[in-house]
Parts: sequence; structure tokens; C-alpha cells
Amino acid sequence: MFRLIACSLALCVSPFNTGCAATAIDTAGVNKSVVFFFGADPEGHVLPNNQLATGFLIMVTGKSGQNTYPLLVTARHVVDPLWAGCAPANPARLFLRVNNKSFDPQSDQIGVSYIAVELFQNGTQMWNKSQDDNVDVAVLKAPPEFLSGDYDVRFINVRNFGRPDEISKIGIGSQVASTGLVPGVAGTKRNFSAFKFGKVAGIPDEMATLQCAPHSPTRTLRVWWIAVNLVPGNSGSPIYFDPLFPPGSDISVGEPRVMIIGLQSLSVSGADLAGMTPAQYIIDVISHAVPADADISLGLPSK
Repeated sequence: MFRLIACSLALCVSPFNTGCAATAIDTAGVNKSVVFFFGADPEGHVLPNNQLATGFLIMVTGKSGQNTYPLLVTARHVVDPLWAGCAPANPARLFLRVNNKSFDPQSDQIGVSYIAVELFQNGTQMWNKSQDDNVDVAVLKAPPEFLSGDYDVRFINVRNFGRPDEISKIGIGSQVASTGLVPGVAGTKRNFSAFKFGKVAGIPDEMATLQCAPHSPTRTLRVWWIAVNLVPGNSGSPIYFDPLFPPGSDISVGEPRVMIIGLQSLSVSGADLAGMTPAQYIIDVISHAVPADADISLGLPSK
């Protein structure tokens, strides 16, 4: 599902004289896996101006190949702001804004729909979290409407998460990319998901601290630091490793493939730094969100 996108600018010059690789990520496909969270009013109606955060769609299949488990991944503080010290109470419902499959920009005034996501039903929490209270990950069942064919979405296979041996090759300076909601420029007729690019800035051996406001409670989180100017609406967005050159190219042989290495959990205002929850914690929560027959093996199928 990933492809190399060539740069067509005439002034773009590579010192290796091989052309200019913009990114190895299938940006169109990845953007289709991203959805936007919106708030709900006390009566449970969508608040179209309350742009909250980002989520992304993951598909897990059964080991027999017969069953499928469509999931929605985001940051825990999006659905559990009380845990993060960001709100006095948790929402019971949020909305996902998603692009409609059928859309004519010449005649349609709007090309998106709002799909309700129930976070609690009959007092039961409808999302999964880590047993480690310092992990900012939430996994929900994807709304069944997303499988109807009415919406322009794509589920990323769970195998597109990086394996531990692959992620171990990534270090400070490795290139990363993320896409998600930027409040104020999220689009009107269609979702507009903006890509941002940067580098791994630090892999600390201690936890970071999340604080929503100067006098609010604090929460410690297990994160990497990435040098990307991410904003609050990017919370929950997928973070990809973006190889400068695809594996097997003339420039670099064996560099890890494009893969999900985490999700965005926090941003440091004015510092161009963001905190990324590593993929291992996302996979752990996914493993508790699917039945025992689910195949959560990672990496490309062996040949």
C-alpha cells in the first residue's frame, strides 16, 4: 500500500543524481485512514465547530482469515480527558467526521458525514486502554457504518505497525511523518488532513509530563520526543517512519520500511516538539481489544 512519490520540481536536485524523493508514504491512502473527532452538546448532537482530535483506522484479521476486526485508534486523553486532567468529566459520545464516498464538488455543498461514537453504553466503557496508567492509547471498535461503502475510508492493516526489531533501527535523526486534524483548517466540504514531517528528537529513559493548563493536574506519559510542530488537534494521529529512500534502493539498502511507530500524545508549545506514544503500547492495547483468534503478528508476510 506504500509507494514512492517522485518530486517533479525542475529545481529539485539530489546530490546522488537519482531524482528527488518527496516521501515514501502513500499519502492519499494514509489520509483515508484518518478521521476527525468532534464534540457533542449535552443533548448528544454534534458540535460542528468543536474540532477535537484525530483517530486512525486499523484492520485486524482472524488467524483463519475468515473474521475481521475493524478498529479505531486514538490517544486516551481524547476519550478520557478526566484521566489526563483536561476536563472535570468524560464525554459519553463523540462524533467522527468522515468524507462521503459520493461527492460532486460542482453540485454538493458538503461532502462529509458525522458518525456518532458511543463511549459508554449502559454504564459500560466502550473503549480499551492499557493496564499501564502512563500510556496514552485508546482503542475502540470502528463504527460499522465505515464498512458500508458509503464513506471514503481505508483501514490500515495491523502489519503496518513496525516490529520491535525494525523500530530498534530507528534513532535520533530518523525521519518521521504524521497526518491529522489541524483546527481551523480541517476543511468544510471535505476533511483536509495535513501532513507534517520531522525527526526523532529524543528517546528518553524517563516519562514526560502532560498538563492541559497551568493549574490543572499533571499526568506522566511514556513517550518519545519528535521534532515536529504538532498541535492539539493532531492528538491521536498516527506517526510513521518515513525512510529517506525505500528499502532496496541504490542509496540505502535495508533501511526499515514505511511503518507506524506510534501516535501523537502531547505537544510542547513554542518548542516544535511533540510526544509520541510508541507503537509497542498501541499493539498491547489492540491485543486486548480483539478476540483470541485475531492475528496481531507484525511485519510483512514472509515470502
